[in-house]
Amino acid sequence: MLDKTLPHNQLPKLPPQSNLDDIDILKKVITANKAISQLNGLIRSLENPEMILEPLKVKEAVESSGIENINTTVSEALQAELFSAEKLSPEQKETKNYKKALLFGFNQVQKRSFLTTNDFIEIQRELGLQHPGVRNLPGTKIGNRQTGEVYYTPPEGNQLLRNLLKNFEDYYNDQSNDPDYLIKMAVLHYQFEAIHPFFDGNGRTGRILMVLHLVVHNCLVSPTLFISRYINQNRSEYYRLLREVTYNDNWKEWILFILDAAETQATETNSTILKILELREWFKGEVLPKFNFTYSQELLSYIFSNAFYTQNKLMESTQIRSNKTALEYMNALENEGILKIAESKTKEKVYYFDKFLKLLE
Repeated sequence: MLDKTLPHNQLPKLPPQSNLDDIDILKKVITANKAISQLNGLIRSLENPEMILEPLKVKEAVESSGIENINTTVSEALQAELFSAEKLSPEQKETKNYKKALLFGFNQVQKRSFLTTNDFIEIQRELGLQHPGVRNLPGTKIGNRQTGEVYYTPPEGNQLLRNLLKNFEDYYNDQSNDPDYLIKMAVLHYQFEAIHPFFDGNGRTGRILMVLHLVVHNCLVSPTLFISRYINQNRSEYYRLLREVTYNDNWKEWILFILDAAETQATETNSTILKILELREWFKGEVLPKFNFTYSQELLSYIFSNAFYTQNKLMESTQIRSNKTALEYMNALENEGILKIAESKTKEKVYYFDKFLKLLE
């Protein structure tokens, strides 16, 4: 029996020796892949996918940070996109850094279609944590801080951790689709959390690597499987099933959990994107014609890049160079009841699009 208080230096390397060809897993893989394929097809059909997906990545950052008890709201995180770091709360900085780390990883995948251990480390570094890099000191334990109960002690020793990460890297980039990439994603996420290579940021880095794995293997064209929401809603089960693999070699329940998370979130994201597109068409067809805006197309793109806006950000994001013109645009939409004034800790006037914000929340 594995001693929870001692380093798990015998953590098995990948792939798992267990048989993953379970009938229930294979059935679930089919439905999960169908949902992801539909999402991927929708993203491919978008004229400007990143414009639509940008605010959804902020939502993912909020959910992933929430799993680590870094609590902020979608509204607060969206507003954080408008301002520099010195104007943000610690929680807003955390969520903004999460999105930054996700985009860094995605850019690396776009450059060369694989990720290395150094990329994993750099993704963690982008989270802006105090102690970045692979653990080089003993003493890390996972447990209940209030009761002192230890749930798991990850492997120790810098060289051992790097060896385990190299094995993880090889499995991560392996082009063989046996088992299915979604099953591999579940296996990889367990392994990364079990290695626990960093002093901090393991969960957030691990969840970023999940969706990037699907991009590496062309299951998604963009990192849009926002799986953290499902995990956050089922946090106790998530941690229980991680321990089930460690102590009982129970891969089946863990893999089914992750497959259900993938299917649920792919379906939800697909639905949200369709609602955003519907709202965008309404704004384009019903709202913009009421005004004689010279930069109407640029305004349309700007409005759907975030649900919160400022005069300065409008000028940064479009060809509008006049403060007077930018203010006229914002005030016209406010007077029409499209935009509202948000409470803000900054001196700059902040507007928000209530209908869009509700879709993102």
